[in-house]
Formats: sequence, C-alpha cells, structure tokens
Amino acid sequence: MNNWKVEVFYKPDVPDTIGQGILEDIADLGISGVESVKTATVYWIEGSLNLQTIERIGSELLADPITQLFTSNADNEKIKDWAVEVQFKPGVTDAVGDSTVKGIRDLGIEGVETVRTGQKFWLSGTLSAEIIESIAQRLLMNDVIQTFSYQEPQA
Repeated sequence: MNNWKVEVFYKPDVPDTIGQGILEDIADLGISGVESVKTATVYWIEGSLNLQTIERIGSELLADPITQLFTSNADNEKIKDWAVEVQFKPGVTDAVGDSTVKGIRDLGIEGVETVRTGQKFWLSGTLSAEIIESIAQRLLMNDVIQTFSYQEPQA
C-alpha cells in the first residue's frame, strides 16, 4: 500500500484567480505584507499504485493539460514561500475524493483504496507564523470540518 500526494496548480503563465481573490480578501481583513497567493488542489491517493500510474492519473484525470501542471510526492522542491495545507478532518465526507476514486477506476486503473482532497496555498511576502495562522483560520478553512498545517519557507 502506497500513499501518494498529487498537487495540481496553474501553469506560471495562467492567472490564479482563486489566489488573487484570497489576496484581496486578506487585504480586506486589514492584514498587510502578503505579496502573492498561489493555490493548488491536493489529492492524497492511497493504494497499490506505482509512479507511472500516478503520472497517468495526474495527466489524464486530475490536471487540465492546457492550464495546469501537477507534481507527485516523488518530486521534492524547496519551499520558498509559506505553504498552508487545508484538509478535511477524519470522518468528514469528501465527495470530491469519492468521485476521484470513481474517475480513476473509470480509467481502468485498479488498486486505489481512498482519495482525500484538500487545498494548498503558497503565500509570499513579509509574514510570520502568527499572520499565517490568522489567515488560515479566518479565510482558508472551515474550523468545523477542516484542519490546516503550514511550513515556513526554507532558506
């Protein structure tokens, strides 16, 4: 059984309108210092799958080849911005995850046990852990059904 993490995000030349909207919402809250927000959809895929199969799922099902790129947990990049991940709490129904399992099976791929989904946000600017936590709790998540974690930029 393998655990895979696939992140789907906009290509550099495609505007991230969701990220732009969040940036405006942050400013509306009176929080300064945030220069940009980029977003991704995260898929945690559990099952007996290899990297080649994950690449196929990413390219054929999860990412729009015109506007999006994807990475899997085989790719290790250095984090230059603050990274916030939001996901459902255990026991909360993940309808998108459930339909992703169906989509993977519709591709003829067997061995998928579960798919959980979430969001990832990269925030750049002059930020601190306190500011990131405030933004996550006030804008990026619903505390009743979701949790969040974050990583500081790596030097």
